[in-house]
Amino acid sequence: MMRTIMLATVLTAVLGVSGAFAQSSSAYPYCLMTGPAQDCTYTSIAQCVASKRGNADFCEPNNWYSGAPGRSRVRQ
Repeated sequence: MMRTIMLATVLTAVLGVSGAFAQSSSAYPYCLMTGPAQDCTYTSIAQCVASKRGNADFCEPNNWYSGAPGRSRVRQ
């Protein structure tokens, strides 16, 4: 019984942490990294830096960014 409770607790904690990464999006080019979480909702590095809340936070390019939705990458 105790083993089941411990397993449920660990599983809940792991799923809760993975929820912090839910805002990882391929629609925006920059992410604000705040501890274990990332918020990839920034269109410019300046916008991301302005949202920082301390020295531990930092901005980086979004590795999953696929370009703006609906825009063609082919130049004519």
